[in-house]
Amino acid sequence: MCAMRLTGYADKFGVHPGDTIKFYVNCDGPAEFKAEVVQMIHGDTNPRGPGFIEKAVAADCDGTYKGRKQIIHGGSYGYVEDAPQFHVESFTLQCHIWPTTPKTHPRYWKHGAQGLVTKWMDGKGYGLFINEEGCLELRINEHKVTTGVPIRDHAWHFVAASFDAATGEVVLYHEPLIVYALDPVIEPVKTTIKTGIVHTDAPVALAAYVEKIGGDPLGSSSLPAGVWFTGKYNGKIDSPRIVKKALSRFEIEQMKGGAQPGLTERRNSGPTGELSALIVAAWDFWDGISTIVAKDNGPYRFDARLVNCPTRALTGYNWAGENFDWKHARKEYGAIHFHDDDVDDARWQADVEWAVPKEIKSRFYALKLTTTDGDEDYIPFWIVPRIGEEQSKIAVMVPTISYMAYANEHVACNAGGAELFVYRVPIMQHQNMFLAEHREYGGSIYDTHTDGSGICLSSRLRPILSIRPKYDHFLAQAPWQYPADLHLIYWLETMGYEYDVITDEDVTYDGLARLENYNVIITGSHPEHNSGTQLDALHNYTQRGGRLMYMGADAWYWVHSYHPAYDGVGRGVITEMRRCESGIRTWRADPGEYYHQGTGELGGMWRYRGRSLYSVAGVGMTNEGFDISTYYSRTPDSLDPRVAWAFEGISYDEPIGNFGLVGGGCAGLELDIVDVTLGSPPHTLAVATSAGRHTEAYLLVMEDFGFNQQGLDGTVHPRVRGDIAFHETPNGGACFAFSSIAFCGSLPWNEGKNNVSTLVKNVLDRFSKDGPLPPPPVDAIKHRGRADYESPALAATS
Repeated sequence: MCAMRLTGYADKFGVHPGDTIKFYVNCDGPAEFKAEVVQMIHGDTNPRGPGFIEKAVAADCDGTYKGRKQIIHGGSYGYVEDAPQFHVESFTLQCHIWPTTPKTHPRYWKHGAQGLVTKWMDGKGYGLFINEEGCLELRINEHKVTTGVPIRDHAWHFVAASFDAATGEVVLYHEPLIVYALDPVIEPVKTTIKTGIVHTDAPVALAAYVEKIGGDPLGSSSLPAGVWFTGKYNGKIDSPRIVKKALSRFEIEQMKGGAQPGLTERRNSGPTGELSALIVAAWDFWDGISTIVAKDNGPYRFDARLVNCPTRALTGYNWAGENFDWKHARKEYGAIHFHDDDVDDARWQADVEWAVPKEIKSRFYALKLTTTDGDEDYIPFWIVPRIGEEQSKIAVMVPTISYMAYANEHVACNAGGAELFVYRVPIMQHQNMFLAEHREYGGSIYDTHTDGSGICLSSRLRPILSIRPKYDHFLAQAPWQYPADLHLIYWLETMGYEYDVITDEDVTYDGLARLENYNVIITGSHPEHNSGTQLDALHNYTQRGGRLMYMGADAWYWVHSYHPAYDGVGRGVITEMRRCESGIRTWRADPGEYYHQGTGELGGMWRYRGRSLYSVAGVGMTNEGFDISTYYSRTPDSLDPRVAWAFEGISYDEPIGNFGLVGGGCAGLELDIVDVTLGSPPHTLAVATSAGRHTEAYLLVMEDFGFNQQGLDGTVHPRVRGDIAFHETPNGGACFAFSSIAFCGSLPWNEGKNNVSTLVKNVLDRFSKDGPLPPPPVDAIKHRGRADYESPALAATS
């Protein structure tokens, strides 16, 4: 068992000087913990580099705090607070279900009963369940009635149950929507129960049931506070209904249409007026897909609050396969997929608050948590200047959307092919082991839920243990994302640059205004996941004369959006993406489920939204490999007077970056290349390349070839390489792309005294100056066609 007794998160990623940031801490065991604000300089413990570096910051929140355990009530569900109308004598419950784990193999885990539509707690009340054996079950108080028929997973079923209090008659229906030739007929189960429903104040639950209601402090992070839900269901539910009468089978069929207020002969069929008067709740999940409310169109409007953001915009039981955008066929998208490991907000109580001084540098910071027993955790955050109060002409744009995409990744523990992927046995950190035991902390968008469906939503309001200093990712066996970006921060600090820190969350919400007062924007090492408004802002910035230094690779790849239902809680709380028909995918969305539930936009790759990866910084990602990194060599393009200034102090034949803290070189992990046929501006110069130096572990991305064949690896394929690139933008702007995730890992080598450092310094010094860049030579202005393009790989070997 792996114990992390200290974990925590902040209420925001970026905080302005003068504002307050809150921290939420789980201290599970120790009586107290110490909190200190520190500036993060370098997060890599590799002994070949400068080592771990933090700097103490005088903060009035520094001190010792009383420890307390806080837990996450993971798993999504809907609930409606208790109301007299739910205290029925007779009833009918019905819905369509598409269960994903009705029964699991004991080799993996054995869950208990799963709630479907319930108002049941501790042997009192009523509800429709899937029981421990994977069969449909009705509970009335302590009585249980089951079909005894296993429910097929990943298939639609109509289920219903009725109870007549006067006669005690119970009828239970399980009707698969698809019946195969050799499937047994499932007859309705009829029996008699002599009982009256014992009602409690438990809420109605959708996709769960109430375990208990009490004053245990650990229940304060549940919603509603103090109500413990259990039996979290895995799968889709569509059109649940509660009626205060035992309906006939024909009336049950009528109830599928839901409530039809104002029914006339010109409107579609629904329950009769007499039957409508019996409706307690008729939830239509197709209504309000972009919200976290399950709309009740019945007479009492018992809208259910959805907790932990289950997945919506999914095909329902009646999807015809003709409309693939939910906005054009809403009533065919009446399904919500609930998961027992969804999480949207840990909902912990705040332990530490810091009123950030107005006079403080914009930098990488963290709240350092420790105990006298040796426990330790860091909660990262960034101090971001207000627009108009910038502190520098240089800004580092932190890729927090990508941090959220990789948040709490389980691939090392849960992906069967992980060893083949990295060409070695993955070495895991204690965070990996802790997360494997604590699924309630949620996974990354690279993971699947416990039921095997892909995770497409990620929250920042939970401890994200993968964005911590000292953390080595299993892919790189070195820092990745947040700790890798600290390689760049160490270099900027060592070189003495003044710089601001902003986040891509800020750029998404503020647009061009967030960027336009800077001379140069520097990216992180892996800004893979991006919103459309962020990319619009970057494009507008470079087209107006701004300069972009792209310090990594695999950027501008996946379409992300922030869920608008959480805007009232704060910026960027939930990010969403859908993995569609191409791109590097650990899972893929089902047909008809490519559009985001929050914004309604098409998911997948930006490339298939008509926005070329190559158009942003002149390069695009083509390959990846995770064994070793290599180096770059200059190409004849590097001698062009438009860019030769960048190589001052570096000889032509000198290997660039044949050293580094990530794989032993600056060209590795994931790599971008120049290709004008895919969108690189035709005047882009490929000034250095790693062509011909990669191993068979490096493979061409699937979107760049049509069918599998031999020769797609780094030993033979000309597109498996990285290209350092430069191109000018209008009004004196430019982009310089270093095209490798491993690149920043070479900056700290030998305390920044190396040729990678020299190259980056030459570029940053020129890009950060006021005014437009010097104009290119007159002879550089000429017509260029795509056919004029020649691969740097050919130039390097000719």
